[in-house]
Amino acid sequence: MSMWKRNVALVVATGVAAACGGAAQQSKAPDAPMVAAQVAGPACVATVGAVAHATSPTGSSSTIVLAEIGGKKLAYVSDEDVHAVLTVDVDEKKQLASTPVDGVPGHMIMTNDGKLVVVMRDKARVIAFTPGAANKPLASACAAPVADEPFAMAVTPDGKSLLVTSAWGRTLSILDAVSLVKKSDVRLPREPRAVVIGDDGKTAFVSHAVGSHMSVVDLSQGTAKELIMRGKDPLMAMKRRVSRFNPKRLRAAGVKVTAEMDQRFKEMEKDEQGKEEETGRISCQGYALAKTMDPKGRVLAPQVFVDSGDPNQRAEGYGDDDSPTEAPNVAVIDDATGSALDTSLAFERERMFMGGADDPRDHHEPCLLPRAAAVDPNGKSLLVTCFGIDDVVEYDAAAASPVRAEKRRWGVGAGPTGIAVDVAGKRAVVWSQFDRIINVIDLGAPQMSSPKSNPREKSARIELPDAPKKISAEIAMGRLLFHAAGDNRIAKDGRACASCHPDGRDDAITWATPDGPRRTILLAGRVGQPPYSWSNPEHTLREHLATTFDRLDGAGLRSLELDAIVAYITTMAPPNAAANHAQPDTKVARGKQIFMSAETQCSTCHTPDTNFADGMQHDVKSKAAADRKGDFNTPSLRGVGGAGPWFHDGRYKTLGALLRGVDGKMGKTSHLKDDDLDSLESYLRTL
Repeated sequence: MSMWKRNVALVVATGVAAACGGAAQQSKAPDAPMVAAQVAGPACVATVGAVAHATSPTGSSSTIVLAEIGGKKLAYVSDEDVHAVLTVDVDEKKQLASTPVDGVPGHMIMTNDGKLVVVMRDKARVIAFTPGAANKPLASACAAPVADEPFAMAVTPDGKSLLVTSAWGRTLSILDAVSLVKKSDVRLPREPRAVVIGDDGKTAFVSHAVGSHMSVVDLSQGTAKELIMRGKDPLMAMKRRVSRFNPKRLRAAGVKVTAEMDQRFKEMEKDEQGKEEETGRISCQGYALAKTMDPKGRVLAPQVFVDSGDPNQRAEGYGDDDSPTEAPNVAVIDDATGSALDTSLAFERERMFMGGADDPRDHHEPCLLPRAAAVDPNGKSLLVTCFGIDDVVEYDAAAASPVRAEKRRWGVGAGPTGIAVDVAGKRAVVWSQFDRIINVIDLGAPQMSSPKSNPREKSARIELPDAPKKISAEIAMGRLLFHAAGDNRIAKDGRACASCHPDGRDDAITWATPDGPRRTILLAGRVGQPPYSWSNPEHTLREHLATTFDRLDGAGLRSLELDAIVAYITTMAPPNAAANHAQPDTKVARGKQIFMSAETQCSTCHTPDTNFADGMQHDVKSKAAADRKGDFNTPSLRGVGGAGPWFHDGRYKTLGALLRGVDGKMGKTSHLKDDDLDSLESYLRTL
């Protein structure tokens, strides 16, 4: 039996499937209408006679899945722009079939009983398909509901459980891998993304797009703990301690330090004591995970280290003016202990300043938007796809710090969302959504190019036939620009819009800015009208972008490009928070009543008819030490429940703490009992 048959799905079925209710369902014709799968049936039965195995050595999902049917080596591709799952012959380099779906497909995985399971990112469910003939569309078996915005999946080593992360739903759902019946849910911090399962099958590791941590989930207990993933940067930590609680420096800089601000300094200094785990560089962009097989027990987590600057000091732009703002990293987690290797979290300041000029890899564009990862067991390598620079970077998977052990890289199509490794064929197959291109990388080929003259290796391309897309050319261009890491027209230091706004959200970071500390604002669903910032008076999104690019020391975009990026941002769909709130409707209804009441005065400024903002500036006594002024734009409350920490300087760690801490300064809440405050919070989480 070939390695393909051992390591990827082998499907030898007739194409007849049993639906959720048990009735037979014939495979659809090539021109079949989009699939509207049944939900919540008693069982999800695989294709009759199917023989299947996990499609990747680690049992984790991707937007591209490898399989073999009738001797054909196939790639199943999740095409979100066309709303379809494509079937592509990798050797013949041609598309064989397309299966339309009702919504936006995302990650996929092949279960041990032969089902291809696909997350529907905008539908809060997963759909199971049963592959038949290679040139026919997939047959829909059934679907199962999960928490809002499912993102990635993994199958336990015994093949019995399917794990699904939900980004906006902050949940890890555990389903029966055969029936898709839900076993349990585990609540997680915000924005969970990739998931891998430990060698013993008892622990799951979940990355997060924001928050400087990874979730380590005990699957038997249904509990999660946070593993801190911050970068270790002693020079930065020392610099912060010297300046953070020094009102004299602020006075010398012309800042008037009031008695209230001085008291705030003392409180912050007290809070800082004993919090060594919160020092160091922030980490974010945790979209991908991979697990090694040789050596065993290593979970590899591509991420990005961020220096947001000292919030108590004003900056010329966004972040520390004298420090590299962002740097790539790959954290190494010990599967057995659930702890990160210190060496892998160390930040190399000298390397970031290009001190090692003789090393040609220092001239490579950094991977600041990692999006997918896979392990090549033949070369003991970690392969990471990078948005913006549109590269696949190969690292030494056995190194103490893989990011310092880059081997080579390949250029691929724009927007590489997924990668899968064909172990027997010694190749990697990459799906690039923005260009709708598949690249096939020969992992066994010797390095051909000189890193100094041509640092990228070549790869074969599979061009797909044209298909009706769900987005316009203008929005497609805007999407490219939004993720354009390394474009000095946007930022001199290589940041992209998506660096601070992953998926159009916020990075949960409070940045040092020319105006004082400013927490990143969520974009998706909130930029149809002002405000676009905390304090600046821009009246249009174009004006705000011009201010942003100027502060990032970018050269600026052309008018048509600005139009494109504005079009993309304004069409970002808001996450459906209302579909996922856990409280009963009566509690939410009570919260809305409180919000609209004259006693609390919440709706006086956060007006529902104008996107929960009044378009005015107010002084709510929230001026921080480095703020230039105390007046702030009323922020929209759209998506407020999925944000955090809260306020312009991120001073409130929970939404409940904000509601209890602003009485008399921003509305009135002191008269509310805890039950009423909880109801108000429940309502806010539905906006």
